Amino acid sequence: MRRIVGNTLIVIAAVLCWVATAPAAEQALRLNLAKSTLQITTFYNGQTLEATGTVPADADVVIEVSGPKKAVHLKEKGKVAGFLWMNKTDVSLENTPAVYMVYTPANGDRLLTPELGVGYKALVKDIEIEPASEDKAFVFGEYVKLMEKWGVYAVHEGSISYDTPKDGVKTFKATLVIPPKMNAGSYQVRAVAVKNGAVTGTDEQQLAIELTGFPKVIASLAFGKPLLFGIMAVVIAIATGLIIGALFKGGGGAH
Repeated sequence: MRRIVGNTLIVIAAVLCWVATAPAAEQALRLNLAKSTLQITTFYNGQTLEATGTVPADADVVIEVSGPKKAVHLKEKGKVAGFLWMNKTDVSLENTPAVYMVYTPANGDRLLTPELGVGYKALVKDIEIEPASEDKAFVFGEYVKLMEKWGVYAVHEGSISYDTPKDGVKTFKATLVIPPKMNAGSYQVRAVAVKNGAVTGTDEQQLAIELTGFPKVIASLAFGKPLLFGIMAVVIAIATGLIIGALFKGGGGAH
């Protein structure tokens, strides 16, 4: 009887050790955001957000920031009669993220592949184009260039740093750039752990950007009371014109 009890205790101890260690190995990837909600104020000009977390010591991590997907309608330009540049056709990109920014450690270009599902080349696979006869890769590439100028598409290579590994994991940190043209809404921040060319885990956090103060009032009027918003816009325009006129008049005018 004592032998049976002893064997049972050994089995229970082994199971408890496995339960205690297995989740640590499987759940070593963790992503934390300094804030889950950001606010757009009157003089908002973008901001930054700290992202930290842990990842297995023998893996790398990539962070994606993506916005809601939408249909994008573009005008494709081309030469007419061999020399005149004009709009030739309408092109639509379906299932396109409004925001897409990627943060990588040093030499992170090796982590941005379609196989890992991270980066522009992976993103274009899920996008549909109309008409289907158009070159999707080319059109999307031109769209990316435009979005990069606005700051809402970007690849920040070398922006993730690691601390010294300890107990099989290492901490990471990155400063996420939130550009002014990143509108109010809900965004996904995703961390992807990569080891030996394969994804070993993911962790996601939601980021909300909200209007507050005067911008919130203006948005509420624009969508809820358009007539009042129009009257206010006219009053502000007139007041601005009067102020500018008074300033120029006070300066003595032209000589």
